[in-house]
Amino acid sequence: MQNYLNVSIIIPVYNSEKTIKNTLNKIINEASKLTSEIIVIDDNSTDNSTKIIKEFSKEIKLIELEKNGGAGNARNSGALIAKYENLCFVDSDIEITENSIVNLVNRLSLDDSTGSVSATQNLKNLNTNSWSSDFVCLKSCYGTDKFKDEIVFSTICSEFCVISKKLFFKLDMWKNVNSAGGEEFDMGYKILKSNKKNIKTLSARYSGYWCNISTRFKRIVDRTSKYIPLLLKKRKFDTKGSFATFEQSLSSFLTLILAILLFINFILIGNNLSLIIIFILIFQYIIELGFLKFVFKNRGIKMLIFSLFGIHVINLGIILGVVYFIFRKMFFIK
Repeated sequence: MQNYLNVSIIIPVYNSEKTIKNTLNKIINEASKLTSEIIVIDDNSTDNSTKIIKEFSKEIKLIELEKNGGAGNARNSGALIAKYENLCFVDSDIEITENSIVNLVNRLSLDDSTGSVSATQNLKNLNTNSWSSDFVCLKSCYGTDKFKDEIVFSTICSEFCVISKKLFFKLDMWKNVNSAGGEEFDMGYKILKSNKKNIKTLSARYSGYWCNISTRFKRIVDRTSKYIPLLLKKRKFDTKGSFATFEQSLSSFLTLILAILLFINFILIGNNLSLIIIFILIFQYIIELGFLKFVFKNRGIKMLIFSLFGIHVINLGIILGVVYFIFRKMFFIK
């Protein structure tokens, strides 16, 4: 045990009966390698999550919230009772690799200029029941294949990260953005504004149960509408390997143009815009070429063909998110 390292490990849980047991087993094993406590915050689950968590009562501290308030609120509730100077946030539906927590805390302690250290996702999809979730996994992991040891990142990875408790409270904790997620962008921005760095390291890894493309689409609509105010504030796109990159925005814009041209072509019969549409499609796939090569290398031709369609599904989610944001602004909807 490395006694000079200390950390409070905080796990928000909501309806995670299928994954929480495996997640806790991994974390308990890693927590034994340093001075630590494990705090599990059950966010008013309606399945058997709480029952499963109670099987680990000797190793963890369980807090049961009376009302579901979202992952950000659950993480904050855990931080408020944490006793150690470092906070490690781990989601209830991921598998962490060996020595990941120790490596994260070690890296955080290396220099005062580091505000957060996040783990890097593995290109391994634990959701074997949904083929389209493999596309979501690839889209989420794209860019991390270019990392060497670590990278200075624009955001923090809320799924698995460490931050000092002092800085966390100074920055007013996680912003709660309900079911869509996205609080990592707000926290990452606040860390940068405090003149600290967000580090993403390969010395800590995790695998996740990725959702299918339909669920991802719905989340992106909501997440985009809530992310735009932050994007307008910072006036800068995120690091490659994150959500809001310049390439992603340009690709989404081209999907919007394609949708408009297809609509015009359909309404004005005889006005053949096929060549323009084909040209824009080719240009778009050139922009997405890096991702498409990444897909082919890791999943083969079948997933490559699906990705030609999947790219537009993701882009349409972003477009609808922008429309939803404008609608909310116009009608003063929070």
